[in-house]
Amino acid sequence: MNIVLNFLKKLDFKTLLILGLVVVVILMRMFDGKPEPKKGDIVKVDGKKYEVLKHDIDTEYVKVTQTVVKQGKDIIHDVPVYVNVPVNVDTNAILKDYYAKYCVKDTLRLMDSLGWVSIKDTLFKNKIVNRVWNSNIHKMIVKETLIVKELPRNQVYFGGVMGFDKANIINFAGPSAMLKTKTDKVYTLGVGYSNAKTVAVQGGMYWKIKLKK
Repeated sequence: MNIVLNFLKKLDFKTLLILGLVVVVILMRMFDGKPEPKKGDIVKVDGKKYEVLKHDIDTEYVKVTQTVVKQGKDIIHDVPVYVNVPVNVDTNAILKDYYAKYCVKDTLRLMDSLGWVSIKDTLFKNKIVNRVWNSNIHKMIVKETLIVKELPRNQVYFGGVMGFDKANIINFAGPSAMLKTKTDKVYTLGVGYSNAKTVAVQGGMYWKIKLKK
């Protein structure tokens, strides 16, 4: 455990930032590996099954910029390590360098054209006075359109049937039922009573005919 903590303490800001971005890219690629539904597939929406008619995925990238300023006292740093100072040193040169203000810049280019992050550190008296980093990231927005239709199912209708002629006007009447199957076939069955005081049973079968538009 102590080894891990010591390792984390030695990591600087740039290294942590790069590691974090690498993890994000890896996770994005993992999720992109999921199979996408295509036309004819069966999917569930709110627990109900549907057939996919069309599935479109549009990916666009939007630039997101951000600027963060951080004061030196808020930046994590190691405890200074003191070394032996040579006897013959140029004190004026050391003091001049100590009181000089330095500006250190670096730009991190992200993989897969995701953007970049620039870092600017201002150093004074051997300390980081402040840090400014600018990010220009291409945020990926995925728009998904899924058009579906209900799966075909059996349907039952109930009604009545009547027959007419010139002499009796209504010569046949009775209840009737109709079954429409998943394959668009229709079956009918009915019972009727005629003016001849006889009971007749009738039935029928129908097939769907596709007409050209």
